[in-house]
Amino acid sequence: MDVDSTAAETVGALWHAADVSRPPIDHVAAALELRASGVETVDPYPGRTSIPFRVRCLKPECAGHSDPFPTYLSSVRALAKKGNVACLHCRKRERANNRRAEMIKLGRVLPTVEVVDVKTAIRSWCLRCWQVCDPGPRLDNLRNGQGGCEHCGGRKRFSDEAARQLAREWGYVPDANVHYTNDATKWPGRCIEAGHPCEPVLNSRFRSGPCETCAEHGFKPDRPALLYLVTRLDIAAAKIGICEDSLKNSRLYEHNRNGWTKIEVMRFQLGVHARTVENTVVRSWRARGLLPVLNNGLGYDGYTETVSLKSLTAAEVWSQVSAVADQIRAAAQPGQRM
Repeated sequence: MDVDSTAAETVGALWHAADVSRPPIDHVAAALELRASGVETVDPYPGRTSIPFRVRCLKPECAGHSDPFPTYLSSVRALAKKGNVACLHCRKRERANNRRAEMIKLGRVLPTVEVVDVKTAIRSWCLRCWQVCDPGPRLDNLRNGQGGCEHCGGRKRFSDEAARQLAREWGYVPDANVHYTNDATKWPGRCIEAGHPCEPVLNSRFRSGPCETCAEHGFKPDRPALLYLVTRLDIAAAKIGICEDSLKNSRLYEHNRNGWTKIEVMRFQLGVHARTVENTVVRSWRARGLLPVLNNGLGYDGYTETVSLKSLTAAEVWSQVSAVADQIRAAAQPGQRM
C-alpha cells in the first residue's frame, strides 16, 4: 500500500468517526478524502463542499477513469458514511451485479443483459428448462415469490406427487386435501420438525425454510414483535414494518444506516397481530390509490410498505396504525395475548 493510500484511509477514518462540524479544507486535504472514497481530482477543489468539480475513478478499467464526472465533496462524504464509493460508475455496476445475483438466486434464471433496475423485464435463460425468456422476468416479481421463467416458472411444472416430494425434502408435508397448483401459490401444510402449520410457496425453497415459526432468527408469528414507523425525507416516504422484539434484532439499525429515521414503535406479544395491523394499513393505502414510494424510479428493500409523506403525514400514519391495533385488541378473545 502506498503512502497516499494509507494517508487517505487514515483521514477518511478520522472524519467518519468524528461527529463534528469540519473546518474549511484546501485542495490537498480534499484530494485525500476523495482518494479514500476511490476517486481523484481532475479539476482543482473549488473550496466549498457545495460546488461541483470533476473527478475520476482510481480504477483504470472503470469507465469513470477515462470519462471524468462532476461531483460534490458533500456528496462524497455522505456516500462514505454509508460505506459507498464516490464513483457513480462503480456504484451502478455493483447495484447491477447485486440485482443479477438476486435474480439467479430467487428466480433460477440467468440474465443475458444488464439488470438495470427491479422494474424492467430482463432477457434471461432459465436454469431449469434452459429456454430463453424474452422479455423475461422482473426482479420485483421474483422478490414477491412469482415464478421467473415464462415457460416453466409460476405454472404447473411437476406432478402432484413430485411437488409433494420436493416439499418433504424442503421440510414440510402439504395438506393431503390441497392439490399442487404452481410454485408461486401458497400451499398449506405442516412443518416436519415441530408440526407447526405453515403455508409457504415452493419458490421460497431456494432462499428460506418453509416454516416461519421454526426459523432460528427473524420475525416469528408466535413470538413478541415490533411494529415500527420510519421516515426518509430525501424521498418523502413513510414506511411501516414488523420485526422480532429481541436484542438480536438489527432491522431498525439497518434502516437507520440506509437513511431512515425511527418515529414510533409499538410492541405486540404475538407477531401475527403485528402482521395483521401492517397488512390492514398497507391495503387501505392501496385501496385509496396511494402508491408505494420509489427511489429515483427504483424499488428497494421494503418499498411495498411505504406511502408518500406528500399524501399522509407521519402523525396520520401512526394514528391509523393505532386505530387498527385498537380494533384488533377489541376483537381479541378475553385472555388472548396481544
